[in-house]
Amino acid sequence: MVKTLETNFCPPKLRDLMDSTITKLNADCTSLLGRNFGISKPDCAISTLGDFIENNDGNYFLINSEIEESYHGNIYTILQLTDAIKIGSILLGSDENEIKEKIEMEDLDADCTDGVTEFSGQFSGIIDSVLRNKLLKPVHVKLSSCTTINKDNAKEILQDMFSNEYLNLSSLLLIKGFDTGKYNMFFPIESAEEFFGETIHEKTTNVLVTDDSITNIRTIRKYLTNTPFRVIDTRNAKETFTILQKEKIHLILLKLNLPIQNGIEICKNIKKTPYTRGIPLVMVSDKPTQDDVIKSLESGARDFLVSPFNKERLLQKIDKFKVKEKQATLF
Repeated sequence: MVKTLETNFCPPKLRDLMDSTITKLNADCTSLLGRNFGISKPDCAISTLGDFIENNDGNYFLINSEIEESYHGNIYTILQLTDAIKIGSILLGSDENEIKEKIEMEDLDADCTDGVTEFSGQFSGIIDSVLRNKLLKPVHVKLSSCTTINKDNAKEILQDMFSNEYLNLSSLLLIKGFDTGKYNMFFPIESAEEFFGETIHEKTTNVLVTDDSITNIRTIRKYLTNTPFRVIDTRNAKETFTILQKEKIHLILLKLNLPIQNGIEICKNIKKTPYTRGIPLVMVSDKPTQDDVIKSLESGARDFLVSPFNKERLLQKIDKFKVKEKQATLF
């Protein structure tokens, strides 16, 4: 596993957003259920969904809320299955003895599933209302999916999301009349920067990513969020040289196949320009030929990265170019 930074720090604007979200959820879910619903003030840590599932036995219920419009990502809420049964049964109007019997058997039957699915949609809508009020750009949050989850099916359900890192907001969940449960909301850590320009960690290394695909740039930005690498993106040669004149760039990730001027031509120009020739450059391509790799290295690229790639592979390629943090000295 690639080592990344760890912290208990949640940036202030993001923390305020999370506090507002929980306050709104408590009020609106209490109204929805007709009884007190309370999520405690959360502890904040960075973890993967996979780590959570692997380190917690039992059955859970996953609510996948998708962020779209000006922002992109997914918020994953994980409830204990017994709490999902409580919620679904309350919405169905079941009496407490019946609910407690279902809880003991962990029986999330079809009717109860319909109830908690309806709740999940309302739950995503509550998050939507908070984000619309707090963020500067248009945003929409909707229910993408909801399902039971455990160690046996987590990788199949989460797929690529299984190993992604999130801000894990861990709380207690109280529904009046029942034992206290647990509540975990996994918030995409790149959203701190995307929403408010806040960073989770100090960034020591500026990475210029030149790619005409917004999707590719967003993927790299997500992979490098919880690392010392700060992503600056451009779409073409002109934008690239404009940034190189204005910013201190420590590393360039350059797409090979670009329109107008391809990566090899851009690389040659970078390497013959005095103030940029020393910047390490990694060429990126999805279907490179052997000739592509040879020409890229001959033009001045330090390395070649074949896409698609995961976070671990990306960090293996670029970690050697990381700017080391300055050590404190007495003089």
